[in-house]
This record gives sequence, structure tokens and C-alpha cells, in this order.
Amino acid sequence: MKPSVLLLLLPLLLLGCAAEEHQDLREWMREEAKGMKGKVTSLPEITAFPVVAYETEALTPPFSPGKIVTLEAAADKTAPDRSRPQQPLEIFPLEDLKVVGVIMAGAVPYALIQTPPPNKPKHVRVGEYMGRNFGKITAITRDSVTVLESVKDANGAWVALEKVLMVPKEGGR
Repeated sequence: MKPSVLLLLLPLLLLGCAAEEHQDLREWMREEAKGMKGKVTSLPEITAFPVVAYETEALTPPFSPGKIVTLEAAADKTAPDRSRPQQPLEIFPLEDLKVVGVIMAGAVPYALIQTPPPNKPKHVRVGEYMGRNFGKITAITRDSVTVLESVKDANGAWVALEKVLMVPKEGGR
């Protein structure tokens, strides 16, 4: 016999043996499956939630953080004047502004304020505004510039915060 014919017959012989080998196991599985039935528990009954009308004018929006607004905050007379024209240094955060020097013009002090690049230093005097929080310059000395900012606290009331910007010493930053 040729080897190629033998190779074709070998798989057929093996297949014939394998079919009879597990016949008893297959028979047992058929017998056991006859009495089996699936058991699925019923789903719980769905209860409907009560309908609640939402009046937007009378209630707080559901996803906004609620704030306690006191009567003092609602009638706050210390709120900054938003109707006045904005000054050039009010577009920058106070943290981005640096005092680079103080110039005395007679008895009137002027501070040189460096803005972020590429801008040139600007000169300011007492009574002008700088910073985004309505910061009013209240004092200019040889060593510092004092700014009084107006910010809202947790209750919505306007409070004044005093910040002092120091003039750098010679050779230091």
C-alpha cells in the first residue's frame, strides 16, 4: 500500500473509534436532561414614584449649589461701582502686576506697575484702580503700594481685602 492512501484512511479509522467511545456518556446526558426544567423567579413589581410639580420661580434649581443670602448681603451698600469706566490695569489679575518703583512728583507719589509682557510699565497714583477684584489704590509709600480689593464672601456680601505690593529692594526681585 502507498503511504498517501494510508494517510487518508488513518483519520477515518480514528473517527470511527471516537464515535463509539463516549456513547454511554451521551446516553446518560440525554436521560438526565429529560427531567430538567428552568426555574426563573418572577421580577419584583415596579412601584411608581409620586409626581412632583417643579415651579422654577419658587424653588432653587436642583443642580445649583445653594447659598445662604442674608438680608445684609441682599441690601449691600458696599458693592463696587460697576458703572464707572474700567481702568487699564483692571484687566490683569493683581498677582500678575509687580511694583517696579516709586516716583515722587513733588508731594504726589506715583508707582510704576509692570504688567505681563509685552506691555510697558504703567504709572498709577492713589485713588486709581488695578486688578480684577475692583482693587483701589489707597496708599503709595517708598516701599509699597496698598490696594483695597472688593470680593464676595461665602454669604454673597462684599468684603474689603487689603493687599500690599512691595517694591523690590536693590539687587533683589
